[in-house]
Amino acid sequence: MFPDIRGLRRPLFAFAAGLAMAMAPFGAANALQGEGFAQDRSDIAADPAVRYGQLDNGLRYAILQNDTPPDTASIRMAFNVGSMVEEDDQRGLAHFIEHMAFNGSENVPEGEMVALLERYGLQFGPDTNAGTSREYVVYQLDMPEVDDETIDTGLFIMRETASNLTLDIDAIDRERDIILSEERLRNTPVRRWSNALMEFRYPDSLVAQRDAIGIPEVIQTAPREAFARYYDEFYRPDRAMLVIVGDIDVDRVEAEIADVYADWAASGNPAGPPVAGSVDPDRGFETGYFHDPDFFTVLTVESVQPDTIEEDTMASRFDGLLDSLATGIVSRRMSTIISSGTSPLIQGGANFSTEEYGFAARANILAVAQPDRWEEGLAVVEQELRRALEHGFTQSELDEQLTNLRTALETSVEQADTRVSSSLSDALWSSWRFNQVFGHPVDALARYNEYEDDITVEAVHAAFRDQWAGNGPLVFLATSLEIDNAEARIADVWNESAQTAVDAMEDVEIAAWAYEDFGTPGEVVERTEIDDLGVTRLVFDNGVRVSLKQTDFENDVIRMTMTFGRGDLEPRNEAVVDTVASSVFTSGGLEAHSFDDLGRILAGRNVGGSFSVNAGSFSMSGSTTPADLELQFQLFAAYMTAPGYRPESLAQFRASLPELRRNLGSTPGGVRTRDISRMLRSGDQRFGFPTQDEADDVDLDDVRAFLTPALESAPIEITVVGDFEEQAVIDAIAATIGALPDRAEDWPEYDDNRILEFPEATETPIVLTHNGGDDQALVNVYWPTTDDSDVHVSRTIRLMRAVLALKLTERLREGEAFTYSASSSNVESFYHPDYGYLYVGADVRVENIDPVYEAIGLIAADMVNGEITDDEMLRARRPLLEQIQNAFESNGVWLGWLSQSFEYPERLDRIRTITDDYSDITLEEIVVIARTYLSADTAYRVTVVPAAAE
Repeated sequence: MFPDIRGLRRPLFAFAAGLAMAMAPFGAANALQGEGFAQDRSDIAADPAVRYGQLDNGLRYAILQNDTPPDTASIRMAFNVGSMVEEDDQRGLAHFIEHMAFNGSENVPEGEMVALLERYGLQFGPDTNAGTSREYVVYQLDMPEVDDETIDTGLFIMRETASNLTLDIDAIDRERDIILSEERLRNTPVRRWSNALMEFRYPDSLVAQRDAIGIPEVIQTAPREAFARYYDEFYRPDRAMLVIVGDIDVDRVEAEIADVYADWAASGNPAGPPVAGSVDPDRGFETGYFHDPDFFTVLTVESVQPDTIEEDTMASRFDGLLDSLATGIVSRRMSTIISSGTSPLIQGGANFSTEEYGFAARANILAVAQPDRWEEGLAVVEQELRRALEHGFTQSELDEQLTNLRTALETSVEQADTRVSSSLSDALWSSWRFNQVFGHPVDALARYNEYEDDITVEAVHAAFRDQWAGNGPLVFLATSLEIDNAEARIADVWNESAQTAVDAMEDVEIAAWAYEDFGTPGEVVERTEIDDLGVTRLVFDNGVRVSLKQTDFENDVIRMTMTFGRGDLEPRNEAVVDTVASSVFTSGGLEAHSFDDLGRILAGRNVGGSFSVNAGSFSMSGSTTPADLELQFQLFAAYMTAPGYRPESLAQFRASLPELRRNLGSTPGGVRTRDISRMLRSGDQRFGFPTQDEADDVDLDDVRAFLTPALESAPIEITVVGDFEEQAVIDAIAATIGALPDRAEDWPEYDDNRILEFPEATETPIVLTHNGGDDQALVNVYWPTTDDSDVHVSRTIRLMRAVLALKLTERLREGEAFTYSASSSNVESFYHPDYGYLYVGADVRVENIDPVYEAIGLIAADMVNGEITDDEMLRARRPLLEQIQNAFESNGVWLGWLSQSFEYPERLDRIRTITDDYSDITLEEIVVIARTYLSADTAYRVTVVPAAAE
């Protein structure tokens, strides 16, 4: 990962991402505290482009015309209730009813809703989905077309969900095992830790007892009456918000909403929000402990105080700004400590949330530590918290935050007209849920300009002290270690640390950017126009090749990728050096600047990106704006010519790896991710996650030896897509990458390193073990296929897999309720001759392993025997074609399509033929491909079972 100045993202494995649920701010538990919308009670300007309304029955709606991407629309229906309003005999039913929305209504029979939407081009999952939390339920449809029939169908489906579900007891009974399968899938160390932390944070509260997934006893036995009671009481129009954003006629959509929803009559009582919990302001210093042998070591320090729901105003937004600046500075300090390479911490940051569940405000510092150094880590957290509370912040720290904030706001203004409809629709219903005004980026920048003079280090310090003025501190340790008298030991460590004096932070002098001159700018010596694709191709005099495509898909956004060398095909001293290089190259910084220094030097600039070791190439990728285009290429050129290879980057990687591997071993899916990729390549160590010993064998000299030849000499190909002036891009490349010494005209193919061997078929599945729940297992079937040399064959395999996925879902989930989710994928290698595979798998109960293998075999046999209907072909092909249509409006997709197209010019023809090719694939071709590859005699089967069950 390059230093992304817009967030200074770390280049380590992001294994703590799942912990975000405990850090996330939760809004008001009920958005009905006032009539109408938040802007009706606020001095903040609402986005004037949004059409708001409320029907006589109380249903609120918001409609916004937006044409990114064109000819699409996003529909959301949200209810401001979730699992927190469940009674004891309903625990889990808010989520269960979300499932029942796809299982029969008055006008759509059970099993037909998903199929109906697939015929309109929606794919189950990405386009047709729903979610439930403690506080809300939301249904989403991303419509691939905006003709009247398609939009009307979306509104009809949402109305069926809102008031016409049949909740048939037979359908409920068929869904129970699917819900239990999802509960098993989510029964991870992260979820168990989150629930334990919630109970410690809010003891004896309703919110701690209402995990949305529910409890197995209720899921297994709840009668229809319990479902109907929840549905009737809470699926009310006055608790709902309907949002439609897209390339639509706002007047027509508004009229259709009135026509479809006006007769939705509420039943039950308009119950207010539940008493979710309370805060004991007199609660003092307490410690808590959670042990799981497969969990990270996580330190959480919090202070909680009573809070109430307030209106969204200029004053409250200013308070929130000060809060975010304070936590941003503390998080930045922790990042600096971690980047030293000697810290006991691996990741960490601060957060503050208000109106949490409608009754609390919570200050929080969360850090992931090396297990055997948790005491040191807790001392670091205690001292950094105390340093901030006692001494506050420096002007340079605040300036860095403000510079980044202003850039983000100004960039949002420039890009406002090409915001994506799905993101806007989510933001609109979320604003309603949080009782916030949905504004325009122009107004957000104007507010900041009004606030700016009042933002001082003193004001930010005061805000931080106010955050921590609640109870506690509440210190919670989660770890894989078993600790005797853990709570007392945690308290001792905290109190011992508190005896250490802390000094004020000193201002840091910011160095000047050292990489502006790369020599005499290069010159373009060859130019070619590819008119039908809108692509310009250039060759510089040093051999650098460039593909340019100007688009208007994203205002002021320029995306680029630079490929060179052969990536994982390159020779190496140590087997897993490619994995290590991917993780440490950019975090090693540059010769003149550490990675941490880059965050200060480049503050407020839209530069960043990633470095990858890919199959067939190394790559640097990033995105920027026209104003920072040259700096982005300077950053690329600096990493090409002066990488830092600092030892702290390797130390961070080595420290993170044991925690990552431990956590992956806690679930069947984690084991698949960790181990099976290498198994599918007959043990080739370039693939899969390295062991600790393998990683420890790699030093920075190995990384340098692996990368240097390609960095210095390999041919370079740059692809740039987006909103740019052509000459500005040419000038930026000429002064940076184009100024480098001449590149080689070609590069070794390393043919021996291209050979991959698919493993021999397994009549009896290979068994791997995980350390998670004793009712969790994973069935995996892989069929060897072919490479990507014949794109028509690859596309036929992809469409065959889409049909196969329909059959898997209908049988394994809807028919037999074996699994919450049947998964599938296909790989045809572009770089490894004759290598590819088709995968299907399912999370199942241990006792269902054999029946699921049998069912997969029968489904494959159906495919081989040609038992495929025209309707299945339509439902598989139509969503795929809609995805392709949208892809032509995506900068990111074009970037991938054009990358390396100089070296592999056939990629251009693939762009030209993709729509017609997928449209013309016949059922007969699908059957031929199925008969070629879906043979039981070639299948490689791997089962992941609980360690205790082996």
